Amino acid sequence: MKHLFLLLSALILSGFSVNADTNTTLDTNVINNSYNRGYGNSYIFVENGIEFSVFPDGQFDFYMSNYGPNVNVAVRDRNTSISFNTGYDYTSYVQYDEFGAVVQVENTPVFYDYYGRVNQVGNVFINYNNRGFVNRVGGLYVHYNRYNRYSHSTGFINNFNRSYVFRSWHSFYVIPPVNYCVLFNTPYRQNYRPVRYRYDRPFTNNYRRSTAVANRRGNTINRNRALASRTEGRTPRTVTRSPRNGNNVGTTPRTRGNTTKPRVTSTPRTSKPRVTSTPRTSKPRTVSTPRTSKPRAASTPRTRNNSTVSKTGRNSKSTSRSSTLRR
Repeated sequence: MKHLFLLLSALILSGFSVNADTNTTLDTNVINNSYNRGYGNSYIFVENGIEFSVFPDGQFDFYMSNYGPNVNVAVRDRNTSISFNTGYDYTSYVQYDEFGAVVQVENTPVFYDYYGRVNQVGNVFINYNNRGFVNRVGGLYVHYNRYNRYSHSTGFINNFNRSYVFRSWHSFYVIPPVNYCVLFNTPYRQNYRPVRYRYDRPFTNNYRRSTAVANRRGNTINRNRALASRTEGRTPRTVTRSPRNGNNVGTTPRTRGNTTKPRVTSTPRTSKPRVTSTPRTSKPRTVSTPRTSKPRAASTPRTRNNSTVSKTGRNSKSTSRSSTLRR
């Protein structure tokens, strides 16, 4: 009986040790496709009814329970595709941009930084350290040792993702294949703002193509309109990103699928429309009539009679005087 008790105790202790070993995660700086229980290899949370798995290098995978396969049956077959990166077809609910990156799943927007790392999913912000690894997901702080290996995490992502809960399909989450990768070491998305459209029906003729990063020539990455999803007459939606700071990273709004309370976002300051002044109309100049000079009264020209009379008078006087002198 004593030996049986010792045997059972040894089995229980060995079970705890195995469980502790599976909770240890990344031993190298390379992201492994194998799954380790607990945070470290990926950070899993639910947003708008969609389960996202964000990897430490900024890539992500997701699973849609409303449209995906029956996980209770699929997990028995390791060759079954469950998540987006393992090959299950979620393209009817996904919108791509001109670089081939996923920018929206149904109505849940996905944002990227300049290097193609996901930095916001819905209302969950994601930060990175100076070595390019995730150090914060919502309100969950990720800690690394001096060798930049995962050490532990503190806090929680949001009110509805307070701790990690193991699910059997989590082992299917992997990083995307190389031809679907959107990470690059230069800021190629710096001046790009994709247009997101309101999801009201599934996309048609929507295929996941090789990204612009995979098709690049050298270090030049060009946008390609053929990689983006067709609008199909959908109305564009304006998705405003609230400023990233220490107060709102951990608080996220309540949405469908057991997410969080809505964040109070300040309405953007709208500038008042300028009052356009009516152009000053100059009064038409009155064209002054040209000043007409009055015709000068033509003076009657002096006639020779008038002038000669006086002259002849003078001459006659002078001749008379000269004649008298001679006498």
